[in-house]
Amino acid sequence: MGVMDVDEPVDRVFRALCEGRLTRDDLTARKIAAFLGQTTMVLYHHFGSLDGFLIRVDGAGWRRLAEILEARARAGDDARALAVSYVEFALRHPDLYWLMAERRFDRARLRDEGRLRLARPLWGAFVELVRRHGSARPAEDTHVLLAGLHGIAALTLSGRANVGEAPGADAQVAFAAARRLADLVLPGRPAEPPGPHPGADRAPRRSG
Repeated sequence: MGVMDVDEPVDRVFRALCEGRLTRDDLTARKIAAFLGQTTMVLYHHFGSLDGFLIRVDGAGWRRLAEILEARARAGDDARALAVSYVEFALRHPDLYWLMAERRFDRARLRDEGRLRLARPLWGAFVELVRRHGSARPAEDTHVLLAGLHGIAALTLSGRANVGEAPGADAQVAFAAARRLADLVLPGRPAEPPGPHPGADRAPRRSG
């Protein structure tokens, strides 16, 4: 595999996680290499480590989620609908979401290696969405919203969110909680119309 193909294994693993063909238990160097039809050296040569590879897949997940929320915001969805979309994404792709939000990375080492360059732009995309939906303190409110929505998603995925509700109501309970959280953080503020999309003429290749 040449240097020009370096995005291909990231894309393949990302797609497989999205589609349920790989699970969190498959995210070891040996199992990923077998899935790719390569030796484990493909990870270490191009990405430095298993963490270096998986942080790229993690980034593809956050990029996909940001794209989904941006598209829905541009279609006119309010903050409550965007909050539901976040939780819906997590419930639809539980193993990808686990990688994105729960797997522990050696971030200090990844930062030293220059492998977290996309983290700030991705974070900025979420902050901008929150700002456009009426936040006077968008960075702070983004922290609150993402923490709260992650809690809702994690409780639902663990089966602990549905207390006393009818069987099968887990998702509806989670969506109601997401809407309520959005109301608390961004109460009654209309969304601003989106401006020109940054980099619209050079939109990144979608991962799937």
